Amino acid sequence: MIEPEVLALEIAVDAPVERVWSALSEPAEIRRWFGWEYEGLDDEIQEIFLDRAERFPPGRLALADGSALLLAADGTRTLVQLVVPGDGDDGFNVIVEGWRAFLEQLRFLLERRPAGPRRTVYLTGAATGGQLLAALPPGSSSWHDSRYLRMVVDGAGHLLAALAERPLASAEVSPVSLTVTSYGLDDAAAAQLRDEWGAHWQAVLPPAPSVGGSGE
Repeated sequence: MIEPEVLALEIAVDAPVERVWSALSEPAEIRRWFGWEYEGLDDEIQEIFLDRAERFPPGRLALADGSALLLAADGTRTLVQLVVPGDGDDGFNVIVEGWRAFLEQLRFLLERRPAGPRRTVYLTGAATGGQLLAALPPGSSSWHDSRYLRMVVDGAGHLLAALAERPLASAEVSPVSLTVTSYGLDDAAAAQLRDEWGAHWQAVLPPAPSVGGSGE
């Protein structure tokens, strides 16, 4: 029996369908918004978007896990929908929330049109929602705000995605991450960005609990 598809999220991108489809189907374009930099990113893109996907341009990209990305024109904009198999559970879903962050990164790319290659800093830890949000620079402009995810643009034009596995309003500690996206940086500037954010992350997040006792 085929499970019904449930609408998990929808975003509106201020770009025509053909442009959004191009950003979802060309590896060099996908790399400018999907995920974050690490050694296996190109292989992951090849597997998810090409080798194991079924493509029905320009309206449907069916993925191997049973989910799909749907595109529909909405005037001059494009509605991008993620549909998933299942019963519509509204708890934290790592796949749905990951796609929410990635598709907002796609929207940033297509609407802001930054020049140059994408560079990222990806940081993880454990914190409450309030502790995570304290890592975002004051005065940043809002890009996206939902139950588990807040995204802002800082004064330097970097897109910051703060994601928690518990609601951001909760006082419960959970795994959290922060992705910093920038464009057009050379290697030296990218290394400086990593160092600065690494130090900032260590300063604002609580230290990880120690494991085990003192021993004898």
